[in-house]
Amino acid sequence: MLWESYGYPSSDKAAPTLDSSRHGMMLKTRVGNSTERVTANGVPVLAHGFSCEAGNAFLIDGVLTIPPTILGILHEKSSGSTYDSREYGFIEKLLDAAGWHDVIDVAKGGSEAAGMHTLWAFSNSAFSAGFSFAERAYLLHGPTFAADDQSLLDEAISDTQTVAARYISAGPVSIARLGEGEHKVAGFRNHADRVLVVESGSGESGGLASTIDGQRIGYADTVAENGIVHGVEQVHKPEGLIFTPRKMLVGLNATMFIRLLKDTGHSEYIDGSRPASKLTILAPTNRAMEDAFGYDLGDGDDDDDESARALLGAGISRLSAYFDNLDRSSFIDALRTFQIATSPRERQRDWARYHIIDGQYQVDDLAKDPLLRTMLAPESTGGKPQVVKAHVDQAHGALSKHISFNSADNILPEPVTVDNTTIYLLSSPMPTPPSLVNALISNLDLSLFVAAMGASNIVEQVQQEAGVTVLAPVADSFTSLGLVWSYLSLSGDAAARGDLGRLIKAHILERPVYSDEIPLHTDDSADTLVVETLNGNKVGLYRTRGGIYAVVEQDELPGPEDESGLRGHSKPSQMVSSSGSNNLRISEPDILLRTGVAHILEDGIILPSNVEITPSKLLQGMKAHIFEDLLERLNLTYVLKDPRADKDISRQYDEGEEDPVERAVGYSLLVPSDKAWRENAAYRELVRRDHDEARIFDEDDDGSNPWRNSTTTDIMRYLDMLVRLHIIPIFDDSPQLAEAGRQLPAKRLRLVDYKTYPTLLENVNLKAHEFASNRFSVQLDDMPFYQSPGRTPFISYAMVLRSGIARTGAVFELDAALRLPPDNNKGPGGWKQFAWSAAVWLTGIGMGSGLLGVSGYWVRQWWTRSDYESL
Repeated sequence: MLWESYGYPSSDKAAPTLDSSRHGMMLKTRVGNSTERVTANGVPVLAHGFSCEAGNAFLIDGVLTIPPTILGILHEKSSGSTYDSREYGFIEKLLDAAGWHDVIDVAKGGSEAAGMHTLWAFSNSAFSAGFSFAERAYLLHGPTFAADDQSLLDEAISDTQTVAARYISAGPVSIARLGEGEHKVAGFRNHADRVLVVESGSGESGGLASTIDGQRIGYADTVAENGIVHGVEQVHKPEGLIFTPRKMLVGLNATMFIRLLKDTGHSEYIDGSRPASKLTILAPTNRAMEDAFGYDLGDGDDDDDESARALLGAGISRLSAYFDNLDRSSFIDALRTFQIATSPRERQRDWARYHIIDGQYQVDDLAKDPLLRTMLAPESTGGKPQVVKAHVDQAHGALSKHISFNSADNILPEPVTVDNTTIYLLSSPMPTPPSLVNALISNLDLSLFVAAMGASNIVEQVQQEAGVTVLAPVADSFTSLGLVWSYLSLSGDAAARGDLGRLIKAHILERPVYSDEIPLHTDDSADTLVVETLNGNKVGLYRTRGGIYAVVEQDELPGPEDESGLRGHSKPSQMVSSSGSNNLRISEPDILLRTGVAHILEDGIILPSNVEITPSKLLQGMKAHIFEDLLERLNLTYVLKDPRADKDISRQYDEGEEDPVERAVGYSLLVPSDKAWRENAAYRELVRRDHDEARIFDEDDDGSNPWRNSTTTDIMRYLDMLVRLHIIPIFDDSPQLAEAGRQLPAKRLRLVDYKTYPTLLENVNLKAHEFASNRFSVQLDDMPFYQSPGRTPFISYAMVLRSGIARTGAVFELDAALRLPPDNNKGPGGWKQFAWSAAVWLTGIGMGSGLLGVSGYWVRQWWTRSDYESL
C-alpha cells in the first residue's frame, strides 16, 4: 500500500494545511508473505494500531530516509555514462527534448519541479521496439536538429511532447491504492486521459497485473522523492502521430536539404501530401551540405565557375599536344557558355530534383536496377529524366552492404522507409551531371576525342544538343588509325577538319540511350536498338551476357567527290578496330552527362561513309610531298584513283605488253619519307636540274653525285622503276568488289607475314615479315640481304612505320626507300658516263702496269748484284 506523507521534504516548499490538496511524498508499506511483518519504505514497523485524535500511530525501527528523485530511480535501475547506454536513457532524453526534464529532476528547478508526478518509464529496448531508428532520432533529437527553422522546430517539439505526455501523469498514481478495475488517469498538460486497467495476478503490486493504454506494466509503485515510477514493458505509437519523410529527414540531421526543397518549391515530395507517389530520397547531411555549398545555399557560385574554368584550362593544355592550332580561350568560352547559362536559383532547383528518384528502391532493388531516373528532366536531355548510378557492394564495416550513388556513400545501416518513400543519407551531395567536355576531359583515354571536337569546331554545337548518347573512342583507337589520323589531325586543312567533324558526329546518337534500355540478345530474340547519329549514319546497340556492343548499320550517305569524281554513296559506314571486328564492345557504359549519356568504346572507331579516305589524303597526312610529286612527274597518278571507275587506268603495264588476266581493283603504296627521298642521289640530281643548277642540297652535295653526268631521261627511267617497285596492285575477280566505289576489305589491304606481293615493276615481288606484333618490314622476294661470298653486298629492306587504309588501297610509310634488284640497279648511264668509266679503267690499268715494271727492274738489279764480291 502507498501512503502520502504530510508535507514536503524540501525546506523551500511550504507544507500544506490539513484542508489543502494532499500531494506529499509517498510512503510504501508492505506485509511479508510468510512473516506478515510490516515495513514502511523498507523500515520494519515494530508496533501499530495506536489510535489518536489525528489518526493512527506506528512505531518503526529506524528513521525513514528520503527516496531519490524519479531521475535517480532511473539511474539506479541502469548504468552507463550516456543516455543510449543506460537502460532508461531514452525516456530521459525524450523528456529533455520535449522540454519537460523538470518532471523527473527537481535539482534544476522549473515549472514542474514543485509538483508530484507519475512516470510510466519504458526501457531503451521497449522504445526501440516501438519506433524505428529514424523515428527515435526524430523524437529524441528533432528539436535540436531543427533549431534553425522555427516551423520545423515547432513541429518536432509538438510530436515529441505528444509521445512524452503518454508516459507522464500529474500527481502520484498508485496502482496498489487504486486496486482492481479500470481507472481513468488524467492526461498530462491537456493531453488525452489514460486508461489504467488493474487485474489480479502475480505483479509486484500486491499480486496485481496492470496495463496502461494496453501497454504492460512490469514493475509498479516505486516511490521517488517527487512521485512514483512504474515500469512499462511496451511502447505504442500515438494514433494521431504521423511520420512523414520530412520528419525523418529532420531526425537524420538533413534540415538543410529540407530547406533547399522548401526554397525551390519541392516540399510536396517530403511533406506527405503525395501518399500515392513512390519515391526515393537521396539526402545529404547538414555537414555535407555546408562543406559543399556553405551554410547559406548558393554561396560559392562564382568560385565554382572559376574552379571549373581552371579545370578546363588544365585539361585543354593537354589537348594542345594533339592540335597545335587549338584556341584555348575560345574553346573554354564555348564550353562554359552552356555550363553557366542558368541562374544559381535554377541550378539549385535542378540540384534538388536530382536528389529525388522516381520510384521506391530498397537495397535489393538497387542491385538489380542500378540506373535510377530522377525528377530532373531538363530541356538539355530533351525532357528525358537525368539518371543516378547506384552501386551496391559487399559488407563494409558496420554496414550490411556498402551503397553509393554517383560515388556519394550512403551512411545508414539500412535505408529509412516511410510509407511509399525510401530515404538514403549521403556523405556528400551529388552534383548534377557535367557537360560533355567536362565529363570526358579528365579521362586521359578520352582526351583525344575531346581534342578532336575542339579542333573540328563543333564543341558548341555538341554541347547544346538536347539529349544525346556519345560513343567515345579511346585515344589508342584514334592513333591506331595511323595515317588516317595523321590526315584528320592536319592543322589548317579545311577538308581534314570537315572529315574530322563528320567522324566525331558519327559517334553521337540523337537521343540518350542508357545501358538498361539496350535490348538483350537471347536464344529467342536478337533485337538491336538502331539510333541515328548527328552525322546521319545509324548505329545499332545490343547486349549479351558478355557485354554491350555497338554495330554500324548499313547507310548511304552522300559524301564529297573523290579523285575519280565518285561519291561514297555505295560505301557503307564501317567500324575500324585492331581486331577487325565490325562489333565494338563498350568497356564503360553510362557516363552521365548534362545532355545525356556517354559510353566508352573499348577498341575501335566508327568511320562513316561520308568521310572519304583516299590514298591522296593519306599521303597528305604523311606529308609525302616528294612521292606525290614523283607520281605526277611519272604519270602514275592513276594509282591514287579507283581503277574500277575507268578500266583504262587498271592497266599496270606499258603499252604493247600483254594485259594480265585479272584487272587491278586498287593499289597499295609503300611510301618512303621525304627524308629518305632526299638521300637518293638520282632525285637530288633531278631537283638540282629543276632549279637551274641551284645548290639545293649544299650540305650533302659535294659535286661527286654519280648521276651528275647522266641524262634526265636516264634519271627519270631509274626513278620510274624505283617508284613502281613501291606500288602493289590489288587483284580480285569477285563481282562484289568489281563495283566502282566499293570499299575494299581491310583484311585484304593489311600486310600478312611471309606473304608475297606483286609490284608494278615487272617480274619483281616483295615479301612482308612481321618481326613483332603488328610491326612489319618489306624486302625483295627471293633476294637475300647479301649475295654469295666474293660478291658485293646488296641490301633492299625497309621497315613500316605507319599505315592507313583507304577505300581503294592502303598506304604504308617506310623508313627508307627499297633498292632496285641488281639486274635493274645499274645506276646512271649515257655515253659520257661510259667514257668516264672507260677512262677510269684505262688509267687504273696503266698505273698498275707501270708499278709492276718498276718492281721487276728493282728485283733484277738486286738479284744480279748478289753474285758479285766486294773488292
